[in-house]
Amino acid sequence: MEAIISSNLVGGGVMSEKIYSKVYQPGEDIVRIGDRGRNAYFIERGKTEVTLPEDGGKEVLATMGPGEIFGEMSMIDDAPRSATVTALEETEVIVIEQSRYIQPLESANPMMNLILRVVLSRFRDARRQMAAGGNYTPDEDESIEEIRALAFDLIQFEREMREGLEKNEFEMHYQPIFDLDTGTVAGIEALMRWRKGDSFVSPGEFIPLAEETGMIVELGRFALETGLRDHHKFLKILGGSPFMSVNVSGLQILELDEIGRIAGIIEKGGIEPQLIKLEITETMMVENFAHATEALKQLKDLGVMIAIDDFGTGYSSLSYLHQLPLDTLKIDRAFVIEMDKSEKGKQVVDSIVLLALALDMSIVAEGIEAKEQVGTLKDMGCHYGQGFYMSRPLPYDDCVKLLETGPSW
Repeated sequence: MEAIISSNLVGGGVMSEKIYSKVYQPGEDIVRIGDRGRNAYFIERGKTEVTLPEDGGKEVLATMGPGEIFGEMSMIDDAPRSATVTALEETEVIVIEQSRYIQPLESANPMMNLILRVVLSRFRDARRQMAAGGNYTPDEDESIEEIRALAFDLIQFEREMREGLEKNEFEMHYQPIFDLDTGTVAGIEALMRWRKGDSFVSPGEFIPLAEETGMIVELGRFALETGLRDHHKFLKILGGSPFMSVNVSGLQILELDEIGRIAGIIEKGGIEPQLIKLEITETMMVENFAHATEALKQLKDLGVMIAIDDFGTGYSSLSYLHQLPLDTLKIDRAFVIEMDKSEKGKQVVDSIVLLALALDMSIVAEGIEAKEQVGTLKDMGCHYGQGFYMSRPLPYDDCVKLLETGPSW
């Protein structure tokens, strides 16, 4: 018998389809060893025993009663059940059922993900040994060597990034952002590149590692300083008031003191603040909304514009858009690509545009790769666009040449 208590719960890091109560009769297994498990159980009333098979019989590891929880590890790593739990008397449990569409909780950071696995494994071993009356003694296993290797790799990579910054291996490339109505350059986005020897290290490789090591703060300062310095030349070529768009990591404004350093860079850079657009990823907004609100307020007080980058690709919450001082919404290239593949894809982009327009935000579409996309986005009301169709990100000298000769698209 089941009684559904709640559904579609999202909270505290646990995501599930529903929470419900279920009653088990004496002798009935609640979970069996080896089964794949995605549920956790709170014992509301009754009594259970936890057992392992042994010589054709069973070894009782523990008994549990009201208020105790079991099966919770499957919410984290989706491992097989490590023991059988059987009702000794009529037992009612509260089941937290995780959706089959939601992946088990894990860290995106490979180091922390591995550590999490080791901790869980040792916790299971300790619980099993202590329940059997023994003392737990952790083994020095292969996972520890993996952690050490990952740690040394990370340390070495950070050292190489720091040396690269000192040796001027990092440089800024620039991608023009065009007004879709006039075809003129409305702004320029500064994008960091790492030239190591005769080749480039992919931003997809070094940016996440810079985030993990904290080097992104120093790299972010470098990006802003360099972008503002180069923008003086861009302004002389273009005239008018094109903006310089620079990405700012959430780590850069995790400490509000860093905003003071950003203010100092802007003042020293000599570019009017209203011509500077700082791009923030949406992940920062939802991870700590109160802090994001205060940080963005302080940035806005500097007189700069603020854009939300890659909208819709992370953990979007429409509720924050009207509560934060945002000037621009950038539509991620993934949505622009899907726009050509189906009517639904086009409707998604149209909905994002309408939302931004309703909130009086300017709109930049990223990843434009075809002329037809320009027309579609323009008809929707999108203001600006950037992408390979118009121009790839270019080194400083090449960008200067493009701006001097004008766009070819």
